[in-house]
Amino acid sequence: MQLLWRLFGGLLFTACCVLTPRASVACAVCVTLPEYSLADRILSAQVMVLAAPAPDNPFSYSPVSVLKGTPEQLAVLPDIPFLVDSVSRSAFRTDPDRTVLMIYGGGVQDKAGRGYANVWSKSFLMTPDRTAFLDAVRARHADWSIGKTDDPTRVAFFSRFLTHEDRILRNAALIEIHRAPYPIARQVRDVVPTAHLMRDLRDVNRLAYAPTIIRLLGLQSDPEARALVQSRYRSALQTGSLNLTDWALAGIEVDGAVAVDLIGNGLAQQHRTQEDRQKLIQVLTDGGAARPELQAQILEIYRQELESSTSLAGWIALSVDVWGTGALTASLQEVLARDDVDPVAAFLIQNVLGADNPE
Repeated sequence: MQLLWRLFGGLLFTACCVLTPRASVACAVCVTLPEYSLADRILSAQVMVLAAPAPDNPFSYSPVSVLKGTPEQLAVLPDIPFLVDSVSRSAFRTDPDRTVLMIYGGGVQDKAGRGYANVWSKSFLMTPDRTAFLDAVRARHADWSIGKTDDPTRVAFFSRFLTHEDRILRNAALIEIHRAPYPIARQVRDVVPTAHLMRDLRDVNRLAYAPTIIRLLGLQSDPEARALVQSRYRSALQTGSLNLTDWALAGIEVDGAVAVDLIGNGLAQQHRTQEDRQKLIQVLTDGGAARPELQAQILEIYRQELESSTSLAGWIALSVDVWGTGALTASLQEVLARDDVDPVAAFLIQNVLGADNPE
């Protein structure tokens, strides 16, 4: 999930609250809670325990050791609510000393300022590798901010697990890489063999990780990955795709200015859904942030879009704000003078222009 859309979410929530006259009218951004990573769950935990089947009930868990917190804190918490599933029962039969990591917490807030309720969550069966991973994440508590991924050292840390044989740890790494701002995530080049990425891309059980896998394919240097990206991003731009954002971003990595032109052509097609056109703005924003040499070309696309329509004006305003440029100030001021500008877009433009020109 990226810097532009976090900023957009916060401003759009404010705009909804200010401009919407009735509480029953809501937007998806206002009610969607972010999904925090395994690392953030570990870092924000109030209590962490290792648990095993209870002596008096082999189908329920009970703590056997406390990793974080105190026995007194644990004593007042609700019981661990999870049943011992069949996979875990098999593991415990094979090795009665196995344990499962359980985390009690919630902690971080969404864009509306609402916090998660504190609950127990089940993480994974412990292994030596997972113990080492847990210890390494906990050791970085002072350096990593919960919910923030704009840290190159954090991306570098998790990139080491992208090829790990343990799929739990590999999945944790894929989530972290995708959550990082794209210009920072670009450092993960040629870490995973192309054959492994293509295998995961074909696996229907790995669909949730497709966005990260596609982005990693765009960061591969070998001809096979580049040929696949060139084919798939062009197809996605023509027909639309569930992973349009990620294929188009990979396309910019492979084809540079050529891809930006194709994305600009797609953006100009008014028959496209508003959602797809917003995705293309997101792609251009992230692509321009990662490759500043493309920003002038993208700004010209934005100018043409603002001349023809105001439907994406708010998104474009936030895009150039992320880049820290005032190159479109005059164009955005002209949008504000038009009768057809959406009130929420006007609010966002005024916010951006006000930040650029403090009184």
